[in-house]
Amino acid sequence: MKLPKNLLKALVNQVNMEYASAYLYRSMSHDMKNIALFGYAKWLDKQYQEELQHAEKLVAYIEDRDDVVNFLPIAGVDKHYDKPLDVAVDSLSHEEAVSASIRELFRLARNEGDLETEIFLQWYITEQVEEEVNARDNISGFQKAENSEDLLYMFDKYLSKRAD
Repeated sequence: MKLPKNLLKALVNQVNMEYASAYLYRSMSHDMKNIALFGYAKWLDKQYQEELQHAEKLVAYIEDRDDVVNFLPIAGVDKHYDKPLDVAVDSLSHEEAVSASIRELFRLARNEGDLETEIFLQWYITEQVEEEVNARDNISGFQKAENSEDLLYMFDKYLSKRAD
């Protein structure tokens, strides 16, 4: 069953947002490698891969609904970072924007009476809670390590062990 046109458009925009998120995290990872925070760079690379999976899951859903994804342009990332705390703060802000977008999609699906999409989006809502928790945890860790090279080294090593 095809999606309502306005819901399809919103889902395609979310696909774009997820790919843009991946692009942002890959850029952040690059910047952290440049300042020798290889653990955080690895963590951000995992985040990049996760965002790609989020986009692909949306694409597959749209295709399963017998619709077509018109892939939109992804804006470049023109901001560079030399402080991990700034990356963590911007990551949280970005994840909050993604969460708001997902909630708006959910509301739209509900208003359209599209139960399938509403159920599908529940996974994303739960996932965004985790994304925001991770970003807040990173902020906390980098704040504590801000004035200590030893703590920064330890937190960076901790982040390198991210399994998911």
